[in-house]
Amino acid sequence: MTLIQRLLNNAGYGSLVEDGIFGVRTDAAVMMFQKDRNLIVDGIVGSQTWEALLPPTIRQGSSGDDVKRLQMILNEMGYSLVVDSIFGSNTEAAVKGFQKNSRLEVDGIVGQNTWYVLMSNMIRD
Repeated sequence: MTLIQRLLNNAGYGSLVEDGIFGVRTDAAVMMFQKDRNLIVDGIVGSQTWEALLPPTIRQGSSGDDVKRLQMILNEMGYSLVVDSIFGSNTEAAVKGFQKNSRLEVDGIVGQNTWYVLMSNMIRD
């Protein structure tokens, strides 16, 4: 639940307290997010809402805010990356290391599974 709250906060849907409680404010933020993404507005974080909440797939050659967020998350986990918003070979190597340590498919691509584990680890730390 705290992961959902963090993802909603990152997407700009309020300043939810990341307390793991699916209260009125979290429910309202989920429904607003669903409405804005033309999803079924039911307040339930099902597969379509999860997919929309997670950042897009990024890989070597990608650039922008999602790459910057990835680099910052990896640095908080102990990797030493330059936060330059460019997914280069050093970022790819860090992603592969993270994937290996997390028993994910080691492909250097940050897709839905890798984002989910990254964000989940951030909540636990």
